[in-house]
Amino acid sequence: MAAVVRLDRVRHTFPGVVALDDVELTAPPGRLTALLGPSGCGKTTLLRVVAGHLRPAAGRVLIDGRDATALPPERRDIGMVFQSYALFPHLTVAGNVAFGLRMRRLPRETVRRRVGEALDLVGLADQASRRPHELSGGQRQRVALARAVTIRPAVLLLDEPLSSLDARLAVQMRGELRRVQRETGLTAILVTHDQEEALELADEIAILDRGRVVQHGAPQEVFRAPATRWVAGFLGYENVLDLPGKGPVAVRPEHLGVLRPGDEAPGDAHVVEGTVADVRFRGTGYTITFRTAEGRTLVAVSPDDGLAPGAPARLYVPLSRAVGLDGRPT
Repeated sequence: MAAVVRLDRVRHTFPGVVALDDVELTAPPGRLTALLGPSGCGKTTLLRVVAGHLRPAAGRVLIDGRDATALPPERRDIGMVFQSYALFPHLTVAGNVAFGLRMRRLPRETVRRRVGEALDLVGLADQASRRPHELSGGQRQRVALARAVTIRPAVLLLDEPLSSLDARLAVQMRGELRRVQRETGLTAILVTHDQEEALELADEIAILDRGRVVQHGAPQEVFRAPATRWVAGFLGYENVLDLPGKGPVAVRPEHLGVLRPGDEAPGDAHVVEGTVADVRFRGTGYTITFRTAEGRTLVAVSPDDGLAPGAPARLYVPLSRAVGLDGRPT
């Protein structure tokens, strides 16, 4: 049965470093919560505290209402998928998936049935007799996922599970991971540094900075209304400028428009004049670095390269795309 996970004022330190600073966080039952943030922000430490690999210096970890703070990992009813797969090379695919069940001394028939169900779930029923070295990276990660879910844990913890895969395979595996989580109904907590991965997979996102949860909510809510200037910058709102009557606002590069000579800006837009500083090809278009008359640098994305460095240009800011920052902390 899916469980709720709650961290109650959790604090953890390493020598000279506060890794988690009074963290309050709830991961709702049956939903996937992503922990997102830059390297060193505390997200992996938080996951290890939930797993029981680290005991916090202060605060509590509650799983389904039970205080699990002092419980060892094996008594927390948790399944875990690692970045490195952590498969046993001498065991077959079926043997790896069965490992946790055999450690629990379940009947042989129960083990056989659950392994079969888990391999069907991840699409590897025909690979049961193979060894890990005979599989692709994506297949090995699916074996690791099957092993974690076959014990039917209350909570599934995912530690950067797709970061070792190439970009195309990682995108494919996102769909597999989301499908498995939804079909099993497991409560899941995912650690990732990849914003696109978090936005695509998560029901909820918690953004961490310097050991604190600085924003927590639905992906659309977090992305469209960053709570602080730091969160706005982290989520790609690279451009900060002052608009008359609105104060400081943040705008993503793809939301800035480029005006050609003679073009009219949309009625709800603010126009900025300046000079093109740089133009770079990015596959689907061009990144244009623009310097305003006041010396501010802005970055826009354009589908063509009709502008050259040194040329005068105009950008427009759709007011509906501008996120107000007035009074928000950094």
